[in-house]
Amino acid sequence: MLNRLSAILSGISKAFAALAVALLAILITYVVFARFVTHSTPHWAEELPRLVLVWSAFIGGVACSYERSHLMAGLLPFVVRSPRVLNVFERVNQVLVIAGLVALGYAGWQLAELTKDQTLPALDVSAGTVYLALPFACAVTIVVHLAQLFSPAPAAAKD
Repeated sequence: MLNRLSAILSGISKAFAALAVALLAILITYVVFARFVTHSTPHWAEELPRLVLVWSAFIGGVACSYERSHLMAGLLPFVVRSPRVLNVFERVNQVLVIAGLVALGYAGWQLAELTKDQTLPALDVSAGTVYLALPFACAVTIVVHLAQLFSPAPAAAKD
């Protein structure tokens, strides 16, 4: 069930990130057009694209975690040959990533709490809205890593 939830959350996050990047392209194209052709910059020209960029980056990270497509060195398999030992390292890595995500998500939540009463001048929304992307993405990414942690070991690691 955790694997299925992880796959669903990854699909939703990938769709959200794709739509957000498309929106970001549209917003920036419009701002550049307005600034250089009509010589009138929209009042939201900096804040709205930044808000969309932050949310798309953090939510897009969920899909990267699910697909294990984050950049990593991958030197351990050259040093350690035993599939069982590699599986142990993989499990320890998942636990450390989850612990890091908990700490990062908690810090992001505190920052969102601190800034919830401040408003972004151009958008008139809470500044905490920007920072809320971090704890939200961390919570969803924790689900993905929990599913990877509790998934059965590959057949090669059982030998």
